[in-house]
Amino acid sequence: MTWHETHERTRIIREVEAVTAVDLTGHLPWKHSWAPFFGDRDGLLQALRARWERMCQAQLDTHATEPAFQDAHQRLRRTHVGILRILERYPATTVDLSTTDVAV
Repeated sequence: MTWHETHERTRIIREVEAVTAVDLTGHLPWKHSWAPFFGDRDGLLQALRARWERMCQAQLDTHATEPAFQDAHQRLRRTHVGILRILERYPATTVDLSTTDVAV
């Protein structure tokens, strides 16, 4: 993947995060212009799932006390509630997303 492709993927994911911060319906945003970077909606969903997992790994200290860990986890979940609603709506055993989502 080129620097440009990596940069665009990151920009798009941030755009999706911004949309989902105000649209808490759990709909996966999609623009046809994103296809070169994710392939399809399922590719975007996989990227969002990977980003969530990386954020958890980076921000949750498994050696912290239980209350500190729970506090950090709840803060992370509140900050990314829109993304989590998407991930809950489309579990890892994804369905055909080609007809179920809305364009932004």
